Amino acid sequence: MPEWIEKTRRDALRARRQMIRNGEALNAEEFCLRRGVSLKQLARLTASGSVFSIEIDGTGYYPALLVDPAHDRRRLAKLCRVLYPAPPLSRLNFLMSRWAPLGDSTPLEALRTREGRRLLREFALGWAEEFSRTIVRIYVGAFRGKDEALLLVCTAVANIDPRVRWLERTACAVQDDANIRLEGPYPQARAVTVVVSRHMMGESHEVPEARLDVDITNGVAHCRVTIDDYPSYDLRPVKVGKKADIVAVIRKILPSDGGGDDELTSGAAAML
Repeated sequence: MPEWIEKTRRDALRARRQMIRNGEALNAEEFCLRRGVSLKQLARLTASGSVFSIEIDGTGYYPALLVDPAHDRRRLAKLCRVLYPAPPLSRLNFLMSRWAPLGDSTPLEALRTREGRRLLREFALGWAEEFSRTIVRIYVGAFRGKDEALLLVCTAVANIDPRVRWLERTACAVQDDANIRLEGPYPQARAVTVVVSRHMMGESHEVPEARLDVDITNGVAHCRVTIDDYPSYDLRPVKVGKKADIVAVIRKILPSDGGGDDELTSGAAAML
């Protein structure tokens, strides 16, 4: 690893350790005391994204600004939930930095006024979504195993909050032509395979989310959804035109399912 990267990491670690000494980062017990919650409640708050911790020497410390009485706790918790897709250190930097779209204010300052909150709502959502990318690959042919290669027709990519249900994210990615790489015209086929994955900024690999196996027979598209470690299930069949290409078929299939107990990801973050 280059020396300059090592130096940057050492400097960053020293800065985080200094936060502890300055009282800007609190251990869980101290944070609970100031917040007025138990450790069990803190775990729930952390899981929901309402608060977050940063790792310092292998231990999670919570930013003291999250319990600063100068800030509206309810609004700050909602803002933190919006920022959830970003890594904890990026969330902290976001809260402490001044941003031109906010009138050169910090998000904490913007929370204090109605106009600031209006600007912050849109800016924070867009900023956070950049950290999570939904990738949809559409292949011609039926899936017969990971070792058998299929012809990739196109790939749709969209930055969307990962807490939005995967099926909704997939539909959003495919519906917009601007998201699709490799322009049409696209072929027609009786069998189509769609593979959905998610990539978080800074990670070296994609996280597989689902596979859609589509069969078109007599003008009707049937789709089976397969997710690792969960039972497969079918979406509602939909009628498709005789001349519909595979992208048009997938676009018609995706909105036809209203979601339900089979969806594995939580809803979108609360707005400010």
